[in-house]
Amino acid sequence: MELRNWLSDASVIVVAGIGNSIRCDDYVGVRVVESLRGKTSQAVHLIECETVPESFVDEIVSIQPSHVLLIDAAVLGLSPGAAHLYDVEEVADVPSISTHTLPLRVFSDYVGMLTGARIALLLIEPKCMDFGEVMSEEIEEAAARVENALLAVLP
Repeated sequence: MELRNWLSDASVIVVAGIGNSIRCDDYVGVRVVESLRGKTSQAVHLIECETVPESFVDEIVSIQPSHVLLIDAAVLGLSPGAAHLYDVEEVADVPSISTHTLPLRVFSDYVGMLTGARIALLLIEPKCMDFGEVMSEEIEEAAARVENALLAVLP
């Protein structure tokens, strides 16, 4: 799936960063959202969900988005820093793509049911998920690439 095409008919967009600040590369989703602050239009709502995206369901529903993009680190067996956009259905059979309590598939289905929004997952392969507060160089570079890609297509 290609980001520009996925966003082609977007009117109100939620970009939600998911991640744990004390698990090295797991923080990448939140880092991307932090880096977008002040750089997007009012049609883009940035939410730093950290490890509990389910705590932001009411906020997302109140925004009434046409599109919801979830950004997270996910162990998919790719090269560290590889970033791919997935439809929720594409990752349905992956048993554990995320380190967070509520599976992203369940969260996505619930938000989709409540909002009618199109939902996609922008997943970045981590290098290190150990405890620590420093992201690896590969993931820092991936975060910058993702930020630039989003800035090129977000309104």
